[in-house]
Amino acid sequence: MMDQETQIKIQAFLDGELAENEARKITALIARDREAAALHAELKNTRRALAGAEQGITLPESRDFYWSKIRRQIEQLDQSSQLQSVPAAPSFWESVNRLLKPVSALAIVVLLGMMVFNLTGSDSGSDLLVASSDMDTITFRDDSDDTTFVWFADKPENDVANVGDDTTLN
Repeated sequence: MMDQETQIKIQAFLDGELAENEARKITALIARDREAAALHAELKNTRRALAGAEQGITLPESRDFYWSKIRRQIEQLDQSSQLQSVPAAPSFWESVNRLLKPVSALAIVVLLGMMVFNLTGSDSGSDLLVASSDMDTITFRDDSDDTTFVWFADKPENDVANVGDDTTLN
């Protein structure tokens, strides 16, 4: 099997692009190697087939004028695309939609938070704390804030009762 470099050299030989000593080597290769000779013949036939199919294109104006017309058309397209790239003001519904998405997301988060709190939180009226007989309680009620504070404290081992100014042991 012939390597790619040799195939390229045969193509270059056919196109007349090789130096004289390299061309002699390729001629000798084509003479002794069947695969090289087949490739050379195939490339030669392909060249002949394509030679008749090529058509010369003639322009009605000069080459410089033709390319200057193309350049002007490209510049016009560039200018028109720059004008079109200015963003239009959003419509009323687009503005409302842009505002409603984050607001509705926040509302969902708040509602979920409230539901979770209601499931795990405690209702102040349903919890009942019962103090044992070993504890003292002090209750303070502030009606202005509608707040009630209850302090629980262990009773000392020796009960001390405050009666007026006298302190007695029970």
